[in-house]
Amino acid sequence: MPENHLVPFVEATIRVFDRHGERVSRHKARIKYLINKIGVNEFLKLVDEEQKAVLNKTFLIDLNAVKFSIPVNSVKKEEPVVSNRLEYNNWVSTNTFEQKQSGFYGVYIKVLLGNISSATARKLAKIINAYASSEDVRLTINQGILLKFVTKDALPYLFKELSKLELATPGFDSVADITACPGTDTCNLAISNSTNITVELERVIYAEFPDLIHNHDVKIKISGCMNSCGQHGLAHIGFHGSSFKVVTNVVPALQVLLGGGTLGDGKGRISEKVIKVASKRGPDVLRTLFKDFEQNAREGEYFNSYYDKQGKDYFYQLLKPLGDNSTLKDSDYFDWGSDEKFATAIGVGECAGVIIDLVATLFFEADEKLAWSAEAFDNGQFGDSIYYTYASFISGAKALLLDKQVQVNTHHTLIADFDKHYVETGLVTLQTSFKELVLQINKNEPSKEFAEAYFAESQSFLNQVKTFRETKVLELK
Repeated sequence: MPENHLVPFVEATIRVFDRHGERVSRHKARIKYLINKIGVNEFLKLVDEEQKAVLNKTFLIDLNAVKFSIPVNSVKKEEPVVSNRLEYNNWVSTNTFEQKQSGFYGVYIKVLLGNISSATARKLAKIINAYASSEDVRLTINQGILLKFVTKDALPYLFKELSKLELATPGFDSVADITACPGTDTCNLAISNSTNITVELERVIYAEFPDLIHNHDVKIKISGCMNSCGQHGLAHIGFHGSSFKVVTNVVPALQVLLGGGTLGDGKGRISEKVIKVASKRGPDVLRTLFKDFEQNAREGEYFNSYYDKQGKDYFYQLLKPLGDNSTLKDSDYFDWGSDEKFATAIGVGECAGVIIDLVATLFFEADEKLAWSAEAFDNGQFGDSIYYTYASFISGAKALLLDKQVQVNTHHTLIADFDKHYVETGLVTLQTSFKELVLQINKNEPSKEFAEAYFAESQSFLNQVKTFRETKVLELK
């Protein structure tokens, strides 16, 4: 695709996403599910339909515009004292590489769980300014940080300063560098904890299998649920949060998946579900897999080759003792990092006790988006104004549907359901269907005239649905 068409394509894709994308978490969607559901051709057709509403049709990108300055390192001639020479050597071996530019090194920073505080980030920024290029700092796909243009003489200084921030852990992108989603820490869809178990699994690797920090062929990835935000579906060894019942008790669990990974050239393989075990047995799963691989794999054999050779059932039988629920301990009924007995829960919005508050919140959001629309219009940002107006339509309609306890997952189904439950039944009176009213957004250029007319229609719609609900609430009292 020509580079000057990339930005409008992305904007149109986002619009398709808003209306048709499967929502897998609050305010978050995954494009892979939508494409899997409707196919690439249908997806591209929907993107094409949105192009008319895109404000900027072209956006030229100058690939030569970014210039990188070489940092001037204020390092002394003598090397700083490195207290742990073995750890430093491991760090250099696993976390640095020579750049194409002679005399310079790239340095990877392993960030546990991808979590870094603002206070630590500010200290890190000062270190980067002193020893690396501050103009090209990158976040990596495995939740780490990449620094560039570090001189060889600066490496020990950089290591010492990063060590003070606990950011000099060796083993970047190795077996010991586990990718994990936030899990139950923040996500309403997560089933069991994926962060504390990650810390424990990394501890097991560093303490019991230290040589694996030099192994980059096996990736371990963890998600709090089956949606694969932690990329477990493409892991050599993957885990996703789950649960199972033992009599009346619920046990936090991990679904173990094996054999996935990226193969290069855009190709990959999906990991296979092998067995489900109590979450507290996750470390023993790793111990069992690593010990078996060390004892039985051929010299130089890759993990996935070994998995293919042995077969899925071999690994099921290998891990089966860990899936024996008759030997559960009291601690197995508690999730990692929790001192309360485990229980599954669903995110806010499913409980009848919060329905009224959530409906009110949606109306508040609709009003807020109309205010943003008006502000954007006054600033001459007509494309933004139109999009905020559209969002107000959606929030207002969703509020009434929720009041009827109609659950919707996409804008596409929301629009259809509002017509079905309110417009076609005569409860809400519109000059046309709700679908035709709200989807004017992709039938018109983002002009000042359309932005003004669209805003007025949304304001009228919102006033009507709010009045309808207020009348209904009074009738119930």
